[in-house]
Amino acid sequence: MIFRKYLWKWIQQDPVRYHGLHADMISARSGITLEQYLWRTVKIAFLTGILFAVIGYFLSIFLTIQVYSGRAGIYNVFNLQLPVLFNFVYPAEYLQALAVIASFVVGTFIGYSVLLSMPGFEKNNRSIKINMTLHNAVAYMYAMRRGGAQLMTIFRSLSDRANIYGEVALEFRQIVRDADFFGYDVVTAIRHLAETTPSEKLKDFLEDLLSVIESGGDMGEFLSTRVRLYQEEARFEQKQFLNVLSIVAESYVTLFVAGPLF
Repeated sequence: MIFRKYLWKWIQQDPVRYHGLHADMISARSGITLEQYLWRTVKIAFLTGILFAVIGYFLSIFLTIQVYSGRAGIYNVFNLQLPVLFNFVYPAEYLQALAVIASFVVGTFIGYSVLLSMPGFEKNNRSIKINMTLHNAVAYMYAMRRGGAQLMTIFRSLSDRANIYGEVALEFRQIVRDADFFGYDVVTAIRHLAETTPSEKLKDFLEDLLSVIESGGDMGEFLSTRVRLYQEEARFEQKQFLNVLSIVAESYVTLFVAGPLF
Protein backbone atom coordinates (compact mmCIF):
# COMPACT_ATOMS: atom_id res chain seq x y z
CA MET A 1 0.00 0.00 0.00
CA ILE A 2 2.89 2.37 0.73
CA PHE A 3 4.40 1.73 -2.69
CA ARG A 4 0.99 2.27 -4.30
CA LYS A 5 0.69 5.61 -2.50
CA TYR A 6 4.06 6.74 -3.84
CA LEU A 7 3.01 5.55 -7.30
CA TRP A 8 -0.05 7.80 -7.21
CA LYS A 9 2.11 10.77 -6.11
CA TRP A 10 4.44 10.04 -9.02
CA ILE A 11 1.50 10.11 -11.46
CA GLN A 12 0.26 13.41 -10.05
CA GLN A 13 3.70 14.99 -10.40
CA ASP A 14 3.76 14.26 -14.15
CA PRO A 15 0.15 13.83 -15.38
CA VAL A 16 1.10 14.49 -19.02
CA ARG A 17 3.32 11.39 -19.03
CA TYR A 18 0.32 9.04 -18.87
CA HIS A 19 -2.22 11.22 -20.65
CA GLY A 20 -2.16 9.05 -23.78
CA LEU A 21 -2.51 5.87 -21.72
CA HIS A 22 -5.46 7.33 -19.84
CA ALA A 23 -7.17 8.33 -23.09
CA ASP A 24 -6.63 4.84 -24.53
CA MET A 25 -8.10 3.27 -21.38
CA ILE A 26 -11.22 5.42 -21.66
CA SER A 27 -11.67 4.58 -25.36
CA ALA A 28 -11.09 0.89 -24.63
CA ARG A 29 -13.71 1.06 -21.82
CA SER A 30 -11.27 -0.60 -19.42
CA GLY A 31 -13.47 -0.01 -16.39
CA ILE A 32 -10.58 0.76 -14.01
CA THR A 33 -8.71 3.89 -13.00
CA LEU A 34 -5.26 4.85 -14.22
CA GLU A 35 -3.80 4.27 -10.75
CA GLN A 36 -5.25 0.75 -10.55
CA TYR A 37 -3.98 -0.16 -14.00
CA LEU A 38 -0.46 1.10 -13.34
CA TRP A 39 -0.35 -0.72 -10.01
CA ARG A 40 -1.42 -3.95 -11.70
CA THR A 41 1.10 -3.31 -14.48
CA VAL A 42 3.95 -2.94 -11.97
CA LYS A 43 3.00 -6.17 -10.17
CA ILE A 44 2.69 -8.20 -13.38
CA ALA A 45 5.93 -6.72 -14.76
CA PHE A 46 7.73 -7.71 -11.55
CA LEU A 47 6.38 -11.28 -11.80
CA THR A 48 7.41 -11.37 -15.47
CA GLY A 49 10.91 -10.32 -14.45
CA ILE A 50 11.07 -13.14 -11.89
CA LEU A 51 9.94 -15.64 -14.52
CA PHE A 52 12.60 -14.44 -16.95
CA ALA A 53 15.21 -14.58 -14.17
CA VAL A 54 14.36 -18.23 -13.46
CA ILE A 55 14.57 -19.07 -17.16
CA GLY A 56 17.86 -17.16 -17.44
CA TYR A 57 19.26 -19.05 -14.43
CA PHE A 58 18.57 -22.47 -15.91
CA LEU A 59 19.84 -21.39 -19.32
CA SER A 60 23.06 -20.11 -17.76
CA ILE A 61 23.54 -23.45 -15.98
CA PHE A 62 22.99 -25.31 -19.24
CA LEU A 63 25.41 -23.09 -21.19
CA THR A 64 28.02 -23.29 -18.42
CA ILE A 65 27.90 -27.07 -18.48
CA GLN A 66 28.19 -27.05 -22.26
CA VAL A 67 31.20 -24.70 -22.19
CA TYR A 68 33.14 -26.44 -19.42
CA SER A 69 32.49 -29.89 -20.83
CA GLY A 70 33.71 -28.78 -24.24
CA ARG A 71 30.45 -29.73 -25.96
CA ALA A 72 29.71 -26.14 -26.95
CA GLY A 73 32.66 -26.08 -29.35
CA ILE A 74 34.36 -23.12 -27.59
CA TYR A 75 38.09 -23.47 -26.91
CA ASN A 76 40.67 -21.11 -25.42
CA VAL A 77 42.95 -21.27 -28.48
CA PHE A 78 45.19 -18.37 -27.44
CA ASN A 79 45.38 -19.51 -23.78
CA LEU A 80 44.03 -16.17 -22.54
CA GLN A 81 44.08 -15.51 -18.79
CA LEU A 82 40.83 -14.75 -16.98
CA PRO A 83 40.44 -11.33 -15.29
CA VAL A 84 41.52 -10.93 -11.67
CA LEU A 85 37.88 -10.70 -10.62
CA PHE A 86 37.48 -14.39 -11.39
CA ASN A 87 40.04 -15.23 -8.70
CA PHE A 88 37.47 -14.23 -6.07
CA VAL A 89 34.29 -15.38 -7.78
CA TYR A 90 33.94 -18.65 -9.62
CA PRO A 91 33.41 -17.99 -13.36
CA ALA A 92 30.27 -20.13 -13.51
CA GLU A 93 28.64 -18.42 -10.53
CA TYR A 94 29.61 -14.99 -11.83
CA LEU A 95 28.07 -15.61 -15.25
CA GLN A 96 24.95 -17.15 -13.73
CA ALA A 97 24.40 -14.13 -11.46
CA LEU A 98 24.91 -11.79 -14.41
CA ALA A 99 22.44 -13.81 -16.52
CA VAL A 100 19.83 -13.76 -13.75
CA ILE A 101 20.09 -9.99 -13.26
CA ALA A 102 20.00 -9.29 -17.00
CA SER A 103 17.03 -11.64 -17.49
CA PHE A 104 15.12 -9.98 -14.64
CA VAL A 105 15.68 -6.48 -16.06
CA VAL A 106 14.73 -7.55 -19.60
CA GLY A 107 11.66 -9.46 -18.43
CA THR A 108 10.44 -6.57 -16.28
CA PHE A 109 10.90 -4.10 -19.13
CA ILE A 110 9.11 -6.34 -21.63
CA GLY A 111 6.20 -6.98 -19.25
CA TYR A 112 5.85 -3.28 -18.40
CA SER A 113 6.02 -2.18 -22.06
CA VAL A 114 3.53 -4.78 -23.26
CA LEU A 115 0.99 -3.97 -20.55
CA LEU A 116 1.24 -0.24 -21.25
CA SER A 117 0.52 -0.98 -24.92
CA MET A 118 -2.50 -3.20 -24.27
CA PRO A 119 -5.10 -0.37 -23.94
CA GLY A 120 -3.92 0.99 -27.29
CA PHE A 121 -4.34 -2.42 -28.93
CA GLU A 122 -7.80 -2.81 -27.40
CA LYS A 123 -8.72 0.68 -28.59
CA ASN A 124 -7.73 -0.14 -32.18
CA ASN A 125 -9.59 -3.45 -31.99
CA ARG A 126 -12.78 -1.74 -30.83
CA SER A 127 -12.39 0.88 -33.56
CA ILE A 128 -12.33 -1.82 -36.23
CA LYS A 129 -15.40 -3.55 -34.78
CA ILE A 130 -17.31 -0.25 -34.59
CA ASN A 131 -16.52 0.63 -38.20
CA MET A 132 -17.67 -2.80 -39.39
CA THR A 133 -21.22 -2.44 -38.00
CA LEU A 134 -21.73 1.33 -38.03
CA HIS A 135 -23.65 1.33 -41.32
CA ASN A 136 -26.15 -1.20 -39.94
CA ALA A 137 -26.61 0.85 -36.76
CA VAL A 138 -27.19 4.07 -38.72
CA ALA A 139 -29.75 2.26 -40.90
CA TYR A 140 -31.54 1.17 -37.72
CA MET A 141 -31.50 4.75 -36.43
CA TYR A 142 -32.91 5.98 -39.73
CA ALA A 143 -35.73 3.41 -39.65
CA MET A 144 -36.71 4.41 -36.11
CA ARG A 145 -36.54 8.10 -36.98
CA ARG A 146 -38.84 7.57 -39.94
CA GLY A 147 -41.23 5.92 -37.49
CA GLY A 148 -41.30 9.12 -35.40
CA ALA A 149 -39.01 8.08 -32.52
CA GLN A 150 -37.07 10.71 -30.58
CA LEU A 151 -33.28 10.66 -30.30
CA MET A 152 -33.05 9.28 -26.76
CA THR A 153 -35.58 6.59 -27.62
CA ILE A 154 -33.43 5.63 -30.61
CA PHE A 155 -30.27 5.56 -28.48
CA ARG A 156 -31.92 3.44 -25.79
CA SER A 157 -33.25 0.95 -28.32
CA LEU A 158 -29.89 0.72 -30.10
CA SER A 159 -27.94 0.30 -26.87
CA ASP A 160 -30.15 -2.66 -25.87
CA ARG A 161 -29.19 -4.58 -29.02
CA ALA A 162 -25.51 -5.27 -28.38
CA ASN A 163 -26.00 -8.85 -29.60
CA ILE A 164 -26.81 -7.44 -33.06
CA TYR A 165 -24.80 -4.23 -33.39
CA GLY A 166 -21.89 -5.15 -31.15
CA GLU A 167 -19.50 -2.40 -30.13
CA VAL A 168 -21.61 0.34 -31.71
CA ALA A 169 -24.44 -0.46 -29.30
CA LEU A 170 -21.98 -0.39 -26.40
CA GLU A 171 -20.79 3.04 -27.50
CA PHE A 172 -24.30 4.48 -27.64
CA ARG A 173 -24.87 2.96 -24.22
CA GLN A 174 -22.50 5.67 -22.96
CA ILE A 175 -24.98 8.34 -24.09
CA VAL A 176 -27.81 6.64 -22.21
CA ARG A 177 -25.61 6.32 -19.11
CA ASP A 178 -24.60 10.00 -19.19
CA ALA A 179 -28.20 11.12 -19.62
CA ASP A 180 -29.73 8.82 -16.99
CA PHE A 181 -27.09 8.82 -14.25
CA PHE A 182 -25.02 11.98 -14.76
CA GLY A 183 -27.83 14.34 -15.74
CA TYR A 184 -26.37 15.31 -19.14
CA ASP A 185 -28.62 16.64 -21.87
CA VAL A 186 -28.61 14.86 -25.23
CA VAL A 187 -26.19 17.28 -26.90
CA THR A 188 -23.65 17.11 -24.07
CA ALA A 189 -23.88 13.31 -23.93
CA ILE A 190 -23.31 13.00 -27.69
CA ARG A 191 -20.37 15.40 -27.51
CA HIS A 192 -18.83 13.42 -24.67
CA LEU A 193 -19.10 10.20 -26.69
CA ALA A 194 -17.54 11.92 -29.70
CA GLU A 195 -14.56 12.87 -27.53
CA THR A 196 -13.99 9.38 -26.13
CA THR A 197 -14.94 6.94 -28.91
CA PRO A 198 -11.99 5.07 -30.47
CA SER A 199 -13.53 5.19 -33.96
CA GLU A 200 -12.81 8.24 -36.10
CA LYS A 201 -15.70 7.26 -38.34
CA LEU A 202 -18.18 7.28 -35.47
CA LYS A 203 -16.64 10.51 -34.18
CA ASP A 204 -17.26 12.23 -37.53
CA PHE A 205 -20.83 10.92 -37.57
CA LEU A 206 -21.54 12.22 -34.08
CA GLU A 207 -20.02 15.64 -34.81
CA ASP A 208 -22.16 15.97 -37.94
CA LEU A 209 -25.18 14.80 -35.94
CA LEU A 210 -24.50 17.54 -33.40
CA SER A 211 -24.35 20.12 -36.18
CA VAL A 212 -27.75 19.01 -37.46
CA ILE A 213 -29.28 19.08 -33.96
CA GLU A 214 -27.90 22.51 -33.07
CA SER A 215 -28.85 24.03 -36.43
CA GLY A 216 -32.34 22.52 -36.41
CA GLY A 217 -31.78 20.55 -39.62
CA ASP A 218 -33.75 17.61 -40.95
CA MET A 219 -32.62 14.60 -38.92
CA GLY A 220 -34.32 12.09 -41.21
CA GLU A 221 -32.64 13.47 -44.32
CA PHE A 222 -29.26 13.48 -42.59
CA LEU A 223 -29.60 9.84 -41.52
CA SER A 224 -30.84 8.84 -44.96
CA THR A 225 -27.77 10.40 -46.58
CA ARG A 226 -25.42 8.70 -44.13
CA VAL A 227 -27.06 5.33 -44.65
CA ARG A 228 -26.42 5.51 -48.40
CA LEU A 229 -22.87 6.74 -47.87
CA TYR A 230 -21.93 4.07 -45.34
CA GLN A 231 -23.54 1.31 -47.37
CA GLU A 232 -21.49 2.32 -50.40
CA GLU A 233 -18.34 2.35 -48.28
CA ALA A 234 -19.19 -1.07 -46.81
CA ARG A 235 -19.84 -2.47 -50.30
CA PHE A 236 -16.49 -1.14 -51.51
CA GLU A 237 -14.62 -2.55 -48.50
CA GLN A 238 -16.24 -5.96 -48.94
CA LYS A 239 -15.27 -5.94 -52.62
CA GLN A 240 -11.70 -5.10 -51.66
CA PHE A 241 -11.68 -7.94 -49.14
CA LEU A 242 -12.99 -10.42 -51.69
CA ASN A 243 -10.28 -9.34 -54.14
CA VAL A 244 -7.62 -10.00 -51.51
CA LEU A 245 -9.14 -13.41 -50.77
CA SER A 246 -9.10 -14.31 -54.46
CA ILE A 247 -5.42 -13.34 -54.72
CA VAL A 248 -4.59 -15.46 -51.67
CA ALA A 249 -6.55 -18.41 -53.07
CA GLU A 250 -4.79 -18.16 -56.45
CA SER A 251 -1.41 -17.96 -54.72
CA TYR A 252 -2.22 -21.03 -52.64
CA VAL A 253 -3.28 -23.04 -55.69
CA THR A 254 -0.17 -21.97 -57.61
CA LEU A 255 2.33 -22.72 -54.85
CA PHE A 256 0.91 -25.81 -53.14
CA VAL A 257 -1.25 -27.48 -55.81
CA ALA A 258 0.13 -26.68 -59.25
CA GLY A 259 3.70 -25.99 -58.09
CA PRO A 260 4.63 -29.58 -57.03
CA LEU A 261 3.41 -30.90 -60.39
CA PHE A 262 6.22 -29.07 -62.16
